[in-house]
Amino acid sequence: MQVNFKRSIFLNKHTLMSFPPSIFGARCDILMDIVVVSMAIILPLLWFSLRKVKVERNYRVHKNIQLWMFIILFFVVLLFEYDMQQNGGIFAMVKGSSYEGTFFLNFMIYFHTFLSITTSLIWIVLIIVSLNKFGRNPRPGKFSKTHKFWGKIGMWDMA
Repeated sequence: MQVNFKRSIFLNKHTLMSFPPSIFGARCDILMDIVVVSMAIILPLLWFSLRKVKVERNYRVHKNIQLWMFIILFFVVLLFEYDMQQNGGIFAMVKGSSYEGTFFLNFMIYFHTFLSITTSLIWIVLIIVSLNKFGRNPRPGKFSKTHKFWGKIGMWDMA
């Protein structure tokens, strides 16, 4: 079976790496599939993490889940942004779509971008501050109320 690669990426001037097309049959490449699958896994993990801390009071598991999700999404977002750049940006990628140039699509793109940026900022700052405030063995403390407030905002922002 021969795969028709949509484009190639130069890792350096001697190495060439290609990305295959979507395994889901979409008009994108496999990098976008990875983003979709990652979000399908991450969103239930968010709720599981919330349950671990809220119902079971298992702060260490909550911390570990959040850190792993952050690490995974960090690399997924890097791949996503790289893919966007390689394909000429989101507006180039939607060319030919029946929604191209519509208010609905433009609104959704800008709204998604806003939520992505705010979620990223909230999550990065909250993780850094929480690691400093809670330390290696997280337990409720003075920072808990602030952590809970911004954690809820970040979670709803992401969902």
